[in-house]
Amino acid sequence: MYQITRFATLDIDLFFNLDEYRIIEDFGYADISGIGKVCGYQILFFYISDNVEALSIDEVIDNTFLCDKANQILDFLGFDFKIGKPFELTNQFNHNYRFKDHIYEDHMRYYYVFDNILITLGINLEGILVSFEMVNNQCIINNRLEIFRS
Repeated sequence: MYQITRFATLDIDLFFNLDEYRIIEDFGYADISGIGKVCGYQILFFYISDNVEALSIDEVIDNTFLCDKANQILDFLGFDFKIGKPFELTNQFNHNYRFKDHIYEDHMRYYYVFDNILITLGINLEGILVSFEMVNNQCIINNRLEIFRS
C-alpha cells in the first residue's frame, strides 16, 4: 500500500535530470495557480510554494522511457500497481471508488479518496492501468470532484 508521507517528499528531481523536464512558472491545475514541472506533457508535478500538490501521469504507455519513470514514481510512493500492466483489485483499490467517469473512449477513470488525498486511476477496456493522478490539495480535490456533485 502507498505511503502517505512519501507524497510530501516527492520531487521531480528524484526521477528526472533538469534537462529532461521544463518548468512552467504560471501554471494552472484545476483552476489553482502554481508551478508546473512537466516531462513532455505526460508527467506533471504541480507545486504551490515549493510543496508538491498534485502528480499526473497520462499517455506514457507508448514511451518506454516515460513508462519506466512513471513506474519508478509509483514505486517510490509505495504502490504495487504499474502503468502498462494489468490492474488487479486490492483491499484499498476495489469497487469502493467515490466516482467514475468515461470521458475517454478507451478507458474509465476511478476516483478514490483516502486520508484527504485524491487518487484517480485510469484503466482501459483490457484492464490495463493507463493513467494515475494523486492530489493532496483540498481546493484542487474539490475542483476535480465538483462535476460529480452537481
